Amino acid sequence: MLILSENFKMRPKHNWYSKIIRKYCKIRINLIKPENPIRDENIKEKVEKERELVIQVTCGGLGDHLIYSSLPELLWKQKGIKTLISDKSIVRSQAIRDFVWTLNPYVEFTDRKGWYTYKGQPNTFLIVDKSLQELFGLEGNGHPKVYYKAKLIKQLNGKTVVDPSFGAAGKANGYFEDAFYQRFIEYLKNDVGKFVLITHNHDKFKNKLVQVIKTVFKPNCYCANTIENLADVLFSANKRYLLHSGGASLSAALNLESNILNYVKPSTYLAFKYPINHYIDLI
Repeated sequence: MLILSENFKMRPKHNWYSKIIRKYCKIRINLIKPENPIRDENIKEKVEKERELVIQVTCGGLGDHLIYSSLPELLWKQKGIKTLISDKSIVRSQAIRDFVWTLNPYVEFTDRKGWYTYKGQPNTFLIVDKSLQELFGLEGNGHPKVYYKAKLIKQLNGKTVVDPSFGAAGKANGYFEDAFYQRFIEYLKNDVGKFVLITHNHDKFKNKLVQVIKTVFKPNCYCANTIENLADVLFSANKRYLLHSGGASLSAALNLESNILNYVKPSTYLAFKYPINHYIDLI
């Protein structure tokens, strides 16, 4: 897969250099997309005729890959259709590829270009996973699927965890704004109580919110170094408070109820929204 750094999207403001890098990456992405993408209303007939589905993920985040993750097993068990993951897919890190797809026993890899969700049907955008399952006539729970078996972390067993990390959409979601920091802190003070702060040493941009939380609450911290470690954290905790991020999608994939703190857009407009999660608008 094309491992494409998306750090340029994570900056609160773009300078001339980051704008050039952003344009360059968009060009690279467009070069590997199929010239004639298959419209969503036509993909079911094509897949059932050819007895295979080639998925080409066009955004590189954990949540972006997880929205397709339930399809391979459902297609194989319900229709006998095999799934291949295109090496032309965009992925932000090898760790995401390995966690979502290498561990999945129902996929193979190919260097062919493939299908990505394109011009979906009206009113099917709100819960992407569910709409994709319905697109192929599959019976599923509308959640992503992962095959990693989460392990219990004793020091987090039964605890409340707060993970304020977010991905490339952080700027669009307003997570760099001082007003969001203030509302987030107020919510923690009034509604959460004692918690363990989850940090990540692989963060490639400065998340000021983490430092603000440390200054105000002086909480115990736990560093999640890998996606597997994050899955263990979510599995071990009794209550989870997350942002609109890949971690929220991972929590749904693990069938864990989490509280997702949302800002800028009301939660009714979120694309990566799962029935098992509770969405709290800090607007």
